[in-house]
Amino acid sequence: MRLLQHYQRLSQALPAHDGPARLADIAAALHCSPRHARELMQSMEENGWLQWQPGQGRGHASRLRLLAPAGQLEMDAVRGHLADGDIEKALRLLPTAARRQVAELLPAYLGVPPAEPQTLRLPFYRPLHSLDPVRINRRTECHLIRQIFDGLTRYDRAQGQIVPALAHHWSHDGDWRNWRFHLRPGVAFHHGRALDGEDVRQTLLRLRDEAGPHQELLSHLEDASLPAPLTVDIRLKRPDALLPRRLADSAASILPRDCWPRADFGRFPIGTGAFKLEVNNDYRATLRAFDRHWKERPLLDTVDIWVVDDPDLRARLDARFCHPDEPAVRTSLYQLEAGCSYLAANPARLDAVQRRALADWLHPTVWQAALAGEPALGMLPQWRHRPTPVQPQPPRLPPTLRLVTYQLPAHIELAEAVARRLRDIGSRIALTIMSYPDFARYDWQDDADLLLTGEVMADDVDFGVYQWLCQDAGYRHWLEEGTRQKIRLTERKLAMEPDAERRWQGYEALARTLMEEASLIPLRHHVQTMEFAPQLRGVTLAQCGWMDFGKAWLAPRSE
Repeated sequence: MRLLQHYQRLSQALPAHDGPARLADIAAALHCSPRHARELMQSMEENGWLQWQPGQGRGHASRLRLLAPAGQLEMDAVRGHLADGDIEKALRLLPTAARRQVAELLPAYLGVPPAEPQTLRLPFYRPLHSLDPVRINRRTECHLIRQIFDGLTRYDRAQGQIVPALAHHWSHDGDWRNWRFHLRPGVAFHHGRALDGEDVRQTLLRLRDEAGPHQELLSHLEDASLPAPLTVDIRLKRPDALLPRRLADSAASILPRDCWPRADFGRFPIGTGAFKLEVNNDYRATLRAFDRHWKERPLLDTVDIWVVDDPDLRARLDARFCHPDEPAVRTSLYQLEAGCSYLAANPARLDAVQRRALADWLHPTVWQAALAGEPALGMLPQWRHRPTPVQPQPPRLPPTLRLVTYQLPAHIELAEAVARRLRDIGSRIALTIMSYPDFARYDWQDDADLLLTGEVMADDVDFGVYQWLCQDAGYRHWLEEGTRQKIRLTERKLAMEPDAERRWQGYEALARTLMEEASLIPLRHHVQTMEFAPQLRGVTLAQCGWMDFGKAWLAPRSE
């Protein structure tokens, strides 16, 4: 690579040269001594890039002929790096202005590399934020956290229930306040140390005590103690039949107590999961199968997630896991997301009458917007909590409104459509698009009027809806006090309900109340799609729109 950079400099200084050339001029172009320049010229000649005939004696000029266009050599080197899976070197080889050329090449190297039978390369539109379970709540990061970490329990989608994970058994008293979890022996973290009860205890206390998007998950934890090295007792301040579901949440993933205090833990996390993170930078994230996983080793060896930060390319690449040399036959999976994109209004700026009028004006029977996905009549696709308005009138809104969303293409498109809809009735809309880390701090809300965001459930939709309604969703910052009090009472009542059907009745009643008050205005349910070659087997579409890497595998191309 260094030699190619020297050739690039030489080509820049002496473009398409074929004739006399002084060694001093060549050395100056290469930023090196004449002696080193001779060595470099010899190496370039051996590569077939140029012809070099040193001058014989004083006053006799050398002759230089450049044979290879520097741009062609660059792209050949880029292709070689991409074939090797080294997207970093491919991008660093070119100046920033030319990096789109690399992006154009990426489709040929994504999917299933032909020489690496158990490697999968996937495109994603941005680098990953922190993968510290306590500090992140974006759905992609949460999905990857589930690949890298394990919890005490986990949700099995096929069985539709909570099953053992790092804890092989658990029990509780009749009041649902005192719990005991028995840990598996011999579980190893990715850095080699064995899991013990103190790791679990400190993880749970950190989740309770450290400020972050998931702090409410275990805010009722009174204490965690260790009657034996692999036994953890959990004492709660109030009854909670949902504790095993809470502990299956990605935020409750168990961390090694000697690692999570490190400043770079979010970038390079260490867990006990089926995959360990080997690389995480602005160009890619690489997950490698963890051979010592307590349950089973993944069938894939490597999952490479390449950053493709180009909207046009993303539209073409969206989750098409295949190789260009494979047949055009594809397997497709589709599902409507459990969740929605929604709008919320600041009650300090829009009163209840204005919010309801705004909800009516954005109702799908009134606003026929040509947008991706399906119109939302409730927080979930199966709910119909937004009745058709009777004779809706344009809402009387403040003359200027600030609408805030974050850098997710689907949300930006929807926010722009809402802004146009409101501008049509005379409102001046200032649209602010934030990076997600800035958005998630919510320190901007006092200066905003409207919020456009969304929620998508994880596989345990039951507990996901409970959290959305009762704990950590963005709209809760703008609830009026009476609604907040009602949610607090409902939350505790639902947490004490072991029967799933009764919980769902409570969820729906609370969601209907939020719709009636227009505390939350659902807008769209998005369709999740995944297309992949038949060679990729064991693929299931998780609720978040990703696949479980631990179950996927690659069949030989001959099958």
